Amino acid sequence: MNKNLELLAPVGSMEALRAAVQNGANAVYLGGKVFSARASANNFDYDELRQAVEYAHIRDCKVFVTVNTLIKQSEMKDFIDYISYLYSISVDALILQDIGMAKKIKELFPDFELHASTQMAAHSLNDVLYLESIGFKRVVLARELNVDEIKKITDQCQADIEIFVHGALCVSYSGQCYMSSVLGTRSGNRGRCAQPCRQKYRLYNSREDKYEDLDGDYLLSPRDLNTIEDIGRIIETNVLSLKIEGRMKRPEYVATVVSSYRDAILNYIENGKSGISDKTLEDLYVIFNRKFTRGYLLGETGGDIMNSSKPNNRGLYIGKVQAYNARSKRLKIRLEASLKKGDGLSIGGGTVGRIIHGKDIRTIGHPGESVEIDYIGNIKPGSKVFKTSDGQLLDRMKKTYEPGQEYVKIPLFMELDLKVGQAPRLKLWDDRGNIATIEGDCLVEEAIKVAISQEKATKQLSKLGNTPFYLESINCNIEGNVSIPISSLNTLRRLAIEEISKQRVVIKERSYDRPNKQVDDKQEGPPARIENQEDKSRFNISCQNLDQLRACLEYEIGDVYYRDIESLGQAMDLCRQAGRDIYFYMPRIIRNDEERIYRALLNLDEEAKKNLRGFRLSSYGQIGWVKDKFPDKIIMIAPWLNVINDLSLDYYTSIGAKRVCMSQEVSLNQLRDMDKLYGQGCETEYVVYGNNEMMISEYCPMGVLTKDCKKNKRDALCNKSIYYLESNEGHRYRLSQSLECRTTIYSDEIVNLVEDLDSLSFLGIENNDIVFNFEDQEEVKSVLRAFIQGHKEELDRLSRTYNTGHLYKEMD
Repeated sequence: MNKNLELLAPVGSMEALRAAVQNGANAVYLGGKVFSARASANNFDYDELRQAVEYAHIRDCKVFVTVNTLIKQSEMKDFIDYISYLYSISVDALILQDIGMAKKIKELFPDFELHASTQMAAHSLNDVLYLESIGFKRVVLARELNVDEIKKITDQCQADIEIFVHGALCVSYSGQCYMSSVLGTRSGNRGRCAQPCRQKYRLYNSREDKYEDLDGDYLLSPRDLNTIEDIGRIIETNVLSLKIEGRMKRPEYVATVVSSYRDAILNYIENGKSGISDKTLEDLYVIFNRKFTRGYLLGETGGDIMNSSKPNNRGLYIGKVQAYNARSKRLKIRLEASLKKGDGLSIGGGTVGRIIHGKDIRTIGHPGESVEIDYIGNIKPGSKVFKTSDGQLLDRMKKTYEPGQEYVKIPLFMELDLKVGQAPRLKLWDDRGNIATIEGDCLVEEAIKVAISQEKATKQLSKLGNTPFYLESINCNIEGNVSIPISSLNTLRRLAIEEISKQRVVIKERSYDRPNKQVDDKQEGPPARIENQEDKSRFNISCQNLDQLRACLEYEIGDVYYRDIESLGQAMDLCRQAGRDIYFYMPRIIRNDEERIYRALLNLDEEAKKNLRGFRLSSYGQIGWVKDKFPDKIIMIAPWLNVINDLSLDYYTSIGAKRVCMSQEVSLNQLRDMDKLYGQGCETEYVVYGNNEMMISEYCPMGVLTKDCKKNKRDALCNKSIYYLESNEGHRYRLSQSLECRTTIYSDEIVNLVEDLDSLSFLGIENNDIVFNFEDQEEVKSVLRAFIQGHKEELDRLSRTYNTGHLYKEMD
């Protein structure tokens, strides 16, 4: 168990901040009006951020600010100015996604603590060790990891580990979902996800030309995470921080969830048991849930993770409809849980008014009773009824964070010196080493009638009222019979409290030196082109199998990025014979226990290793692993590491990468803003053809929805058919499954920039990535003829639907 265990709460408003702090959070995370991955939340302006830090720090609560979006080139200067402000007001740490920004912040503010956001998709020990090595103090792990994996990570790293324990789940690995921006313009990597996973879909079986008959329409909508009953198992992984999701939730939600988990944590620490009452569980269900799951974290998979029936708040099940009397407009419900006046129900109609039991009118109905409520509507007998709000719970929670209420109390220590002829002096200190010493304006006089006693001085100075402090101990040094007005003691106490509060806000270990160098949006003058640069664009090929590779090698292509580890040896032989360089294209996800790929690479014979030119890398941990195991090989950066600015290019140049493929979300206008696309370090590349890989998920709709597969073994049905998710608008998104039962969802349209190559070349992007996923040999040849030989009409013959991706579509 980590002795510094932290409960980390979400905050979207000042009310939510008070709710979190007063209910026992050790730290909060919040966002400003800009650069936050929850752009739809209320968030905090500059003054509110300062107030938030002051409020939290005085009460011994840390503040982490989310700046976990990708930063456009045009935003970099404003971003660094914003970071400088956060540094100056004593924000404890930053939660980041953009690797270039992280590197720059470490240069400018070396003592500013950095946390790697879950948007960085850290899903293995390799990821954590690499992020730790480049300056991240904390890593927020992917939600897909389980407690055993997490324990292995905490045992072998120095970084602080943070995990989610309650709240909404993403069906995709965070930071690896492009579905929202592909289908619209709102990017999850920019904090503006439109939540396409919460929309309706049908599962289409193309081989059998039929739709699967499924229970529910929300095929990508996960349940909400709730681990409170197993909090002990999580604590024993030695993680530092237990994180609650919900920056867009109301303050009552924050208060309910934080207080529930704080009690569970304390009970486990003190008694070895979580001690969760039925009332606590009911409160969590009522305040918000989309059905609950214990999540991948505690070993649940497949259908146990998902809620295909409803994508929003489900509430607490309380009973079934027995009858509805349309004349009297009364609904009769057989209760299985309590119902109170002021509660809200899933069947609509506002809040519950009177509750009728027989001839009695009540304010509460109990389990086992049949009660009637006033109701206007049309509902069938047998319908399930859920309580979606609890008036008493909301009132109770509101009282915990009302302005002026102080349930968090910090111990203070005092020493009072009173001596005739000298100014009274009060020394005040806390358990953090802060000291305030205040002297009065007037001198202490000898008492004429009644001298002030130690007891009276102690009683007066102990009156800390509705402040966040209480007096732990006091030492009164009173020499002789002295007199001092009570108002003077009150003033000494007030000024000392004000001073100690100011000191508690400031982070003492921080230098607070303002950086001398800043970030410019644009360098002066155009960068020089690479000497002897060819005018002709280079076409590099990403392919999945040997048939595709053989077709590619018939043409004048550049480098080969090969994705199949099982046939890599044969692929290397083919490329060697054709005189082409081959790079192994690492998967986006390689978990701790998935040694198949790493083992195969390490087992290559010496001749094969010579034929392998290098690696195209898709995660941070892969960088460290390749540098350690294959230090002589070339490194290429895949688009999944989300590069959209010069500083990120600088970072990959600094680690020796030869080529970086830009994020598939970056537009032509954004590329124009950049200065380092050529001649400034590593080569740059852009995907010019291929289906967008919109999402990668541990959830497999094919296996789960057709056979309730638990991922214990590969579902044969997933091999025998080709499945698509079909939207309400009729768009079909193909599903593909890896050997690890990991699902990728592809766009229905293909990015095709055959007529836009000159625009990219003009900016200095001479490497073009042509991505083949499902194409057969003839389709591969047609695509290559279109791009290499200029036969653009070849693509029209393929009867595909094309678009230009994000090249001309700005992501929000």
